[in-house]
Amino acid sequence: MAQSQSWWEPPQTPPSPSQKPSNLEFKPMASTELPEVKPEDSDLLTRRIHLLGTGSIGTLVAHSLRILPNPPPITILLHRPEMYDDFKAGSRIVRLVNKMTEINDEQTGYDVDVKDNHEGKIYWRHIAHNVGERRTPLNEIKEEELLPSGELYIYTLIVTVKGPSTVAALRSVKHRVDGRTTILLMQNGMGQIDELNSQVFTDPATRPTYMLGIISHGAYMQGPFAVVHAGFGSVALGIHRDTDKYPLPPTDNHINTSNLPEEDRKTMFPSDRDLYSNMSSRYLLRTLTRSTVLTCAAYPYLDLFQLQLEKLVSNCVLNPLTALLDVQNGSMLDNPPLTRVQRLLIAEISLVIRGMPELEGIPNARMRFSATRLEALFRGISQKTARNSSSMREDIRNVKYPEIDYINGYIVRRGEEQGIKCVLNYMIMQLIKAKHHYNTRSDTKSVPYGAGGVEAQELEIDKKGGPVVLEDVSRPSG
Repeated sequence: MAQSQSWWEPPQTPPSPSQKPSNLEFKPMASTELPEVKPEDSDLLTRRIHLLGTGSIGTLVAHSLRILPNPPPITILLHRPEMYDDFKAGSRIVRLVNKMTEINDEQTGYDVDVKDNHEGKIYWRHIAHNVGERRTPLNEIKEEELLPSGELYIYTLIVTVKGPSTVAALRSVKHRVDGRTTILLMQNGMGQIDELNSQVFTDPATRPTYMLGIISHGAYMQGPFAVVHAGFGSVALGIHRDTDKYPLPPTDNHINTSNLPEEDRKTMFPSDRDLYSNMSSRYLLRTLTRSTVLTCAAYPYLDLFQLQLEKLVSNCVLNPLTALLDVQNGSMLDNPPLTRVQRLLIAEISLVIRGMPELEGIPNARMRFSATRLEALFRGISQKTARNSSSMREDIRNVKYPEIDYINGYIVRRGEEQGIKCVLNYMIMQLIKAKHHYNTRSDTKSVPYGAGGVEAQELEIDKKGGPVVLEDVSRPSG
């Protein structure tokens, strides 16, 4: 696998201060750069993929994997028994409705693991898709998957739960994973991995490999295990660089890597092949990139990190402001007082991002994350998703704890590391938390659609008359 130019490779000559930026677009890794693995590889412990999270994105991924040619065995993790009751009541079917064509596609064949308490300990009870039937299960369990407890080992896991639930959710399966496992996080915001490392997977030697997925699909739930695919997008995938295993190099850009011992080179300047050393990571990446529905593309770590930051910036402005004002995304445009607020927030965020050590020495990073360019990205996303309701607005309206700690909170924490007091982002965090606190204390019912200055006819309505809520859409560049 070829090494991408996006890695921590020092430039041969320092860039001139007057040098104009070249290309600000990212390109996915070519097929020749992707790690190779065959399903029949003897080192592949199991093809089974576990899914944690049954919201719109989790359901979309579950359906998309099931319709693959030669699909992998899929096990859906259900953390409450009543969720399994809903699954049984729906004939163990996962449904996907294409909003454009109105085609309703139903898929079966899913195994489930239901969380129980056994003698005071968490126990995941495995239930095959054809439980009670006298025939060979579609997804046979390999001997290598069985743990002494009778639970199944988790080789690959896709997580789509909300940010605030991540630690608790993964703590419940900690005993089923180890260093061979790969966990893919498909979530809003950033900073969840830092919490997992400090609270769940504290030992780098036995810590699973993390992958990240940035989603630009629009989807909303129609019912239990039924999702409407309302906006087709893509998924940017990539490996996460664990800085406990691969510490960031010194800020000296004139290190001659040819003089470094191979072990030091791999540690400070890992190639794509180095970071994809885990067999389960290569298998999961290859499986997801086969999906024509998800349209996944793999990016080198630093490219993916910058794509994450670009999406985060828009979410830092769009999500809390739409939640506080209770308006659609399009209301962020053409409002001069609100534009001033947006620019102040973006200027503070830009200052923090441009000082991050991960971006030290990356060509065009200061231009990419300048306040001017970030404002243009934010306005473009606001226009593209003008009729959408942000996820944070919906969390506030439905009295769910918002993901503000992983959006603006991430900027506040990264600013503190640099000695920057992000007073504007901190204030936004507290305002969102205050609104959630007020809603939880209020005796009144949540405000229905159409209130808060939003006209009912401006909203897309599904056939049952309910509001259409799309995921935050931020299509990766390139």
